[in-house]
Amino acid sequence: MHLHTADYLLSVHILKEMLEENLITEEEYREIDRLNQQSFNKKELAN
Repeated sequence: MHLHTADYLLSVHILKEMLEENLITEEEYREIDRLNQQSFNKKELAN
């Protein structure tokens, strides 16, 4: 299975909405996305 699962894509969508609403900064967006990539990748490797 690849990193781009439905859960990961949903997290990206939510992050983009938060960024557009100025609830997070670009830097926060990038950091959260990086952490999400690691987290969702580990979940996929475990399956």
